[in-house]
Amino acid sequence: MIINTSQPNQSDKILPASCTILIVDDSATDRYTYRRYLEATDRFEAQIWDCDSATVALDLCEQTCPNLILLDYLMPELDGLQFLQELAERVDVVPPTIMLTGQGNEIVAVEAMKHGAIDYLVKSQLTPLKLANAIVNALSMQKLQAQIDRQHQQQQLLARIVVKIGQAVELSEVLQSAVQGCRELLDCDRVAVYKLQPDLSGTIVAEAVLPQWTSSLGKQIEEGCFDDRTAHPITKYLAGRSFIVSDIDTADLLPCYVTMLKEFQVRSLVIVPILFREISPQSSDPIVWGLLIVHQCRSSRTWVANEINLVNELSIQMAVAIQQAELVSDLQASLAHQQVIEQQLRDRVLEIEQINLRLSVATNLLEKRNQELNEFACIASHDLQAPLRRISNLTNWLSQDLEGTLPPENQQQIDLIQMQILQMNALIKGLLQYARVGRENIESTNINLSDLFTEVIFTIEPSPEFEINFPTDLPNFNTHSLHLKQVFANLINLSSMKFCLLKLRHFNTFRLTAEFFQFLAH
Repeated sequence: MIINTSQPNQSDKILPASCTILIVDDSATDRYTYRRYLEATDRFEAQIWDCDSATVALDLCEQTCPNLILLDYLMPELDGLQFLQELAERVDVVPPTIMLTGQGNEIVAVEAMKHGAIDYLVKSQLTPLKLANAIVNALSMQKLQAQIDRQHQQQQLLARIVVKIGQAVELSEVLQSAVQGCRELLDCDRVAVYKLQPDLSGTIVAEAVLPQWTSSLGKQIEEGCFDDRTAHPITKYLAGRSFIVSDIDTADLLPCYVTMLKEFQVRSLVIVPILFREISPQSSDPIVWGLLIVHQCRSSRTWVANEINLVNELSIQMAVAIQQAELVSDLQASLAHQQVIEQQLRDRVLEIEQINLRLSVATNLLEKRNQELNEFACIASHDLQAPLRRISNLTNWLSQDLEGTLPPENQQQIDLIQMQILQMNALIKGLLQYARVGRENIESTNINLSDLFTEVIFTIEPSPEFEINFPTDLPNFNTHSLHLKQVFANLINLSSMKFCLLKLRHFNTFRLTAEFFQFLAH
């Protein structure tokens, strides 16, 4: 085996920065020719390895796989097709291979392509330009295919992230799923979500960061780092524009912003706004809910368009999920509030039921008491009226038997007895009416207060020492006679009792003014 290296003059932009080419051919002359052709081109720069044995080349590829293989079709140990077949079994990815043969054969070319060869060249027709073009095309195809594969993987990963975000209910779950998925998607060092306040200050509310880098979760950022001198004022975020910095040391940033970034070891970053609109017909302007921030800490990084598009797509999905999560949270809060109100209503209904139960018991008890009172009044009026009737009959019989023989003084006393019997009978009837107060309607009558007051004084017979004065010109009005009699009787009796018990001079007279009776009339 012979391994040599060479450094050409200029690299092609479409090729990897470090390109290794392995020449596998048992002919030393052919290997020398290919080397001279490769060293003569300025299309790319590469390290050139050559092997005269297919077996040794397989072992080398298994240890360190080159970027491209120039493979001879006919070799003593293995031909080119067998080499490709065994190489596919040893390595995960077969590098792009250009098959070289001594004579053109379409059947061999087709078989070579089936086994994974990128191109097929005839040695007799080979020139430096043709070889360089074939290598450039093969490496370009490899790079393009790698980009396609990576984009496909990223789209699949993005789809899984979007599904996971959509399945999250709590806002914290949405944010954490987003940052974790984005960090994996871009293979970066830190992804964070910055919740923005109206004054442009805010807090890092979610983060996914590798363990070797400082955590920014919960950190507050002052508004001074977001003034108009920065490259990313809030108006640009409202327009949906992203902020991209490949290297903070060469970007035109405010010193305080650079200081803050270096505090978290940031070398390169991407910031994408999380925009959504209020669910209101009066508001059509977008609202910057927050920022999706991607940090590269290990080194500076040139962010490609596909990566920016992925972050933008993720921010859109996050905005939708955040709105849904906030809506669910509001609905849950409303539901909880409604449940509290319903519980209060149930407690109130239970309380009212208990009050109604107590009221029902009290009502039943009151009805029972009223019934007992009514029965008592009926019994009392009957038992009291019976003696009065006998006294009245005896008085009448006595008056009839002694008619014409009684002295005038005795006849006056018998008349007084009859009057007292009538008064007592009226009081008994009044007692019965009083027992029925609230359960029966008592008709009002026109009352002459002078007559009523005289009747009351005559009935209660106050002490001779107790003087009662009332105006002679008293008004008439409609009221319940019995109730008013009871009022005056109670007033006179109370004053009389105080006079009898205390013997005070200022209690020896009971006076009622005309104004008092006018007040009663109204």
